[in-house]
Amino acid sequence: MKKTGQIAICSMMAALSMVIMLLTGLIPMAEFALPAIAGILLVPVVTEVGWGAGWLTYGAVSLLSLILAPSKECALYYLLFLGCYPLLKSKLEHCRSRVVEWVLKFLIFNVLAAGIAALAIWVFAFPGYEELLKDAPLVIAAGWLFLNGVFLVYDIAVTRLITGYVRYFRPKYLRKFFH
Repeated sequence: MKKTGQIAICSMMAALSMVIMLLTGLIPMAEFALPAIAGILLVPVVTEVGWGAGWLTYGAVSLLSLILAPSKECALYYLLFLGCYPLLKSKLEHCRSRVVEWVLKFLIFNVLAAGIAALAIWVFAFPGYEELLKDAPLVIAAGWLFLNGVFLVYDIAVTRLITGYVRYFRPKYLRKFFH
């Protein structure tokens, strides 16, 4: 692919990701879905241009989201997990052992989720988190288990989206325009 095509893909995916991140303040109850969709848009960048370009695009969208997105909480979710996970996933799936791959995926998820929770509580002081931490430890434990289940479904869905992109969308549509 020519450099102009590579720049075009990175720019288009960054612009689409930013449009989605700008919607975070307008669509209620989409705190996780919109940053997740914005993160998925990095898949074509990694597939067509490379891992380094994926990280640069992720960095640009993260910075712009922190500055421009109406929901700073959603920008934080994108920055600390939903934006970088599709990039990390591409490397984690090169493990020879599926058990090691899944252990690493869940370890990364839980460390990043704990980091997000810690930042939300002690740095950004988002309302409601500190009271929940003090008053409802069983609710937090149940929520943590639920989030791990959601992460499992999310990982499988991302895998299927990547497969669909590589098998169907890429050969039919993308190759015509950029090669």
